[in-house]
Amino acid sequence: MQTAFGSIKSNIERMERIARDLNRLVASYPAARPEERAIIEKSVSVLLDQLILINQPIEALVQSITVEMVRAEEMPKEKIEKEARKAGFERVATATGPVYVSKENKARFLQDLGIEEKELKKIKKRISEKEERPVAEEIMVKPSFLAALSNKIFYNISSNLSKKGLFKSIEKDLRRANMPYTLSSYVSMLLFLTLFTFIVTFILALALSTSIEAALRNVGIAIVLTMAIFLLTLNWPASTASGNRRKIDAELPFATSHMAAIASSKVEPSKIFSIVAFTKEYKAFSAEMRKIVNQINVYGYDLTTALKNVARQTPSRKLAELLNGMSTTITTGGNLTTYLNEKAKSILTEYRLSHERYSTIIGMYSDIYTAILIAAPLIFMLLLAIMSIIGTSFIGMPAESLANFGIGIIAVLNILFLIFLQITQPEI
Repeated sequence: MQTAFGSIKSNIERMERIARDLNRLVASYPAARPEERAIIEKSVSVLLDQLILINQPIEALVQSITVEMVRAEEMPKEKIEKEARKAGFERVATATGPVYVSKENKARFLQDLGIEEKELKKIKKRISEKEERPVAEEIMVKPSFLAALSNKIFYNISSNLSKKGLFKSIEKDLRRANMPYTLSSYVSMLLFLTLFTFIVTFILALALSTSIEAALRNVGIAIVLTMAIFLLTLNWPASTASGNRRKIDAELPFATSHMAAIASSKVEPSKIFSIVAFTKEYKAFSAEMRKIVNQINVYGYDLTTALKNVARQTPSRKLAELLNGMSTTITTGGNLTTYLNEKAKSILTEYRLSHERYSTIIGMYSDIYTAILIAAPLIFMLLLAIMSIIGTSFIGMPAESLANFGIGIIAVLNILFLIFLQITQPEI
């Protein structure tokens, strides 16, 4: 038995399911692989066709309802189908319930239904797997052998040092660098590597010494190497965080445009971050988005709190401004799509201007390079040639020694110049 409005209700329920499927397909399209996108496009076309076919009978079905039907509490299914056939519609059974379509469109609807069962089922399964993906796995990392060994030896010492706040700055850099270590574990590794380096270099220093003077010199070198390892390990998180900042700033203009495109499909705001979090095009940016998803799905924070937490931890000032702005927009009920579109334009303009400024600066660098490392060495070699003919020397060094010394200096300056360019070059 069904109510008098059962036929209309069946069609409307089917349309609601199709609308939900369309929403999920559109939201998953930006993060889909090329072969998945082809299936999504085909599925969307089929679902839209179904919407049209199911919507056509509703007006006629409404007009066919009589006063007696409205007054009646229940109506036999056979009478409903009879009334629908009178209006020129037939009942079609589907996996989610019956619907009513016109007789001439019945074959077309069944064909769409077959395509949906065949193609859409696959893509639905993939979308569900992505939506139900245990994001916690992204932050569950098996400890390395070095970290485990260091903790066994130095855990108590490193834990005490961490509580005293001696390495507080490292903790912030570890989070910004996305390094899978707690502060106490990293301090344990720092102490272990320092001690290991000192023991190995000290043994080698004594083994390779042939006299007391050589032993003292080698031990001094061992101490210098140990201090170098200590400083390098100490600054490794800060260096990695700085590298992440440059990568995030380089990806930010394009990732923001991507987020604006997703937001324009009217998806729930947290879904925007879920989609971008697993996009392979933005490695550094996606890592920050996974933090937001983890804070929501693992730690149970609401979206605005998660945005503020990640904004405080991210190494990129620009990304922090974007996340804080999104949090404010969501809290105040603003238009998130408009905000992201305007922010994307602003960041992209700034990105373009920074590269134009670098192009101007690199022109100045080329002039300096030409003057110091091309013209100056030629003049230097000309002077050496004159000195060798005259037979004079400079500060007690003959022309041949000066030539060798100059070649070494030129080589070192070229290497330093290349390193300088690499450091100052913006990410593309």
